[in-house]
Amino acid sequence: MGIIDGALDTTLLGYTRLGSTLRGIRIDEPFPEVAGREIMVTGATGGIGRAVTERLAANGAVVHAVGRSAEKLDRLVDEVDGTVIPYRADLSSMYDVTRLASDYRAAARPLHGLVNNVGVMPGERTVTDEGFELAYATNLLGQYILTEALLSNLEASSPARIVMVSSGGMYTEALTATNLMSDDGPYRPTAAYARTKRGQVVLAEAWSDRLRGRGVVATSMHPGWADTDGVRASLPTFRRLTGPLLRSPAEAADTIVWLVASDEAASIDGGFFHDRTARPTHRSRTTHDDPELRRRFLDRLETDAQPYLSTTTPRRGD
Repeated sequence: MGIIDGALDTTLLGYTRLGSTLRGIRIDEPFPEVAGREIMVTGATGGIGRAVTERLAANGAVVHAVGRSAEKLDRLVDEVDGTVIPYRADLSSMYDVTRLASDYRAAARPLHGLVNNVGVMPGERTVTDEGFELAYATNLLGQYILTEALLSNLEASSPARIVMVSSGGMYTEALTATNLMSDDGPYRPTAAYARTKRGQVVLAEAWSDRLRGRGVVATSMHPGWADTDGVRASLPTFRRLTGPLLRSPAEAADTIVWLVASDEAASIDGGFFHDRTARPTHRSRTTHDDPELRRRFLDRLETDAQPYLSTTTPRRGD
């Protein structure tokens, strides 16, 4: 298995459904230890997020499912075998993010896991009503604010876990503290997306360092190439060329479920995972960063988030 895994990890075939098959990943493996635990999943109404929700609920977890569409959330609750509690929120809106966190805290429910799964790849540069570029708002800032706002719930419910759903695309971009809004140079959707995914990995590492010894484990992962609505909408040519090799959402969701639900993953902290195995966070010297760049990146997120974290009352953007 080690030889096979190592060979797959050096080729793009490892990202395909062949990778998970040859590695012997069982997407029907039960995780009884998650029964009764309460886990929030963002982007829960479709694709990988729905597959995570279905599997966690089937194993007895209470899943707090976050999505933008009330209709899709209602359908999710009706169709999933298990306990799903719906929350309607658009995580590109910091108002919605703070409202979601405020409502959850007010309900005084435990929180044993937070899966930051939602993600977008806008076809053109779009700025939200609050003044944030859409990919940055959804994939980074909103997830940062939501996680920071719910840290007290996670610590109070420890042992607890945070999982950042990144992408193999993050290998193509270096960390930035100055171009998070993709306003420097021509806008390229894949680059804007990959920058946020690189940022998610660094965020997981920062939370891991900060929360060590406090009962909250933070990790990041990439699901491989999956056949989802997002891929169909944002990368139609890629999907046409790779269609037969794409993973199902359930295959792509496996490592997320393993990280949040398994006893084995309870001792893992701060790593970047693919197919249940820690992977390198860099494939090229051009993407390496340093502590000063990481500090400036985290400072930028904290600065943008502070107006929303400094109040218990959600507010609309100016």
